[in-house]
Amino acid sequence: MTIDRIHTGPLAPIDPAGGEGRSPATVGEASVRSVALAVVGRIVDELGIGVGDRRSSAADPYRLREVADMATRAFPGSAPAAEGELMRAIESLAGAIAAHMAARVDGSTLERVDDALDGQSTMREGVEGVAEFLDGVTQRLEAGG
Repeated sequence: MTIDRIHTGPLAPIDPAGGEGRSPATVGEASVRSVALAVVGRIVDELGIGVGDRRSSAADPYRLREVADMATRAFPGSAPAAEGELMRAIESLAGAIAAHMAARVDGSTLERVDDALDGQSTMREGVEGVAEFLDGVTQRLEAGG
């Protein structure tokens, strides 16, 4: 599976001293793909379709806002407009995943998300690139779903 877990990916807690490789500089250099994959992993977890516990508060907008805030912190100095675009992309992806879950009772949503991630890339850097990546995943999920 290509989805990183939030506690091990680029959005994991940061150690200012650089312990365990998680320094502020490392976060500033986080790749768009790794941050986007961590965001998708967090959304999947929040919707309760990942491995592990299931959460009933999957549609809680505050949790999605928290995900957007963590992704934004991975790229310091992001423009507010880019942050808004990222939040929109996160909400769109969460909606597409939830719609697929509602339409399919065969448990194929996680596989479809993984398929939508396959080969996805972006040309832009930073928060804009993460939003572009998530938009592409959403489009592929909706087209194949």
